[in-house]
Amino acid sequence: MGLVVVEQFIADLVGRLVSDELWVLFRRVEPPMEVKRPQGGGRRRAGDREALAAIIFVAT
Repeated sequence: MGLVVVEQFIADLVGRLVSDELWVLFRRVEPPMEVKRPQGGGRRRAGDREALAAIIFVAT
């Protein structure tokens, strides 16, 4: 139950920090990234929108 609450909090925070309009603008300048994980190893990439929200959170 606690994990669901944390995930919802993060989703709400990302939604407030990165509006849909800002996300559209960001996607225009961000180059497309192809995810390569040879043999399925390594850590899964963090979401681009979540990463942008983290940058905005630290910068403000």
